Amino acid sequence: MTGWRQFMAILRKDLIRELRTREMIISMILFVLLAMVIFHYAFGVKEDVDLTYFTGGMLWVTFIFAMLLGLNRSFAQEQDERCLDGLLLCPVDRVTIFFAKTAGNLIFLLIIQVVAVPVFTLFFVHRGYGSDIVLFVVVLLLADVGICALGTLLATISMNTRSRDLLLPIIFLPLIVPLLIAATAATTTIFATGASFGVLGTRLLFLLGFDAVFMVAAYGTYDFAIGE
Repeated sequence: MTGWRQFMAILRKDLIRELRTREMIISMILFVLLAMVIFHYAFGVKEDVDLTYFTGGMLWVTFIFAMLLGLNRSFAQEQDERCLDGLLLCPVDRVTIFFAKTAGNLIFLLIIQVVAVPVFTLFFVHRGYGSDIVLFVVVLLLADVGICALGTLLATISMNTRSRDLLLPIIFLPLIVPLLIAATAATTTIFATGASFGVLGTRLLFLLGFDAVFMVAAYGTYDFAIGE
């Protein structure tokens, strides 16, 4: 079986398992929607308060914590049901496992965002941004790839520890801060004032570099990380 077929087989297995139970997706959607409701009533007490310049921070903090919830649940199932042990016994390149897991997490995160972003704009965005939608999607995808690549690598490292639910946030949150800063600044600029690729060029390049660094780091270390 070629690497591409192995990748698709692992990805299909993860998607089918989640679509059968829908536990992780429903949990993440509920978390994101409830967080937005809390933000709405916590910061929007006065009707004349402009929250536009806080939109990027609220949006990405919500997505990052939702992703932590999803990572903990997905890898806990793999470990508890011994699915990963069976997968490691198969003649599959372990880097292929990483890319398939990252792609699965990316798909789940995008599903959450398709539901959450319209609700978020209804609550917090008071200006039209139709011309900026392409730029926003680019920021969204670049940031999502970085979140999922880093999250998948660290979730794999922490899943064999006794306190995996505590360890993953401790090692994930400090490392994701640079991406959070860039994604928040770019998103706030788009929502608040509008922007172009020229204005956000530096932040987009930073997000691209962040993705590349952790993809390369995972490629070089995943064989050891998943073997431990």
